Amino acid sequence: MKKLVLGLILLSGLMSATATAADLKIGVVSVERILTEAPQVDAVNTSMLERFGPQRDELQKAEKEITKMQENYKRNELVMTEDKLNDLKKEIIMNIQKLKQQEAVLTQEVGTVRNQELAVLQTQVRGIIDDIAKKGKYDLVLSEGVAFSSPKLDITNKVLDKMKSAFKKKK
Repeated sequence: MKKLVLGLILLSGLMSATATAADLKIGVVSVERILTEAPQVDAVNTSMLERFGPQRDELQKAEKEITKMQENYKRNELVMTEDKLNDLKKEIIMNIQKLKQQEAVLTQEVGTVRNQELAVLQTQVRGIIDDIAKKGKYDLVLSEGVAFSSPKLDITNKVLDKMKSAFKKKK
């Protein structure tokens, strides 16, 4: 008798959990799509190019100069005196080290600025998702780590539409 009562209690608990789960409104957002299709991402990339493009160009110019020096070294290796070869070799090594340091500094600067820009974008995306969830009365919105979801649960287009309209207003 105890087992029967316990079984009925468990069964009723499962049925109420199923009924509750049926009332849940769930949405799924593809962050990957947002980060590739949102106009704000293009704006961040453009501003990064404008800000760091000249430095990148200078590094590329320095790299070409080093390549020319290396070619000169190889071409004149048999003709130059050993002192001149050693001087040229030292200069090449110094330039390579300087270039690597400059590249490291630039990479760190770009990474820092990019992370700051993406943090702002991430905050904006979260706000939009929260707004859509509240207005649409969603109980749960999932983003990353979803192996599969029905297309009818996907609210990514709604998020992108709001981001696009926010971007147009900002311009």
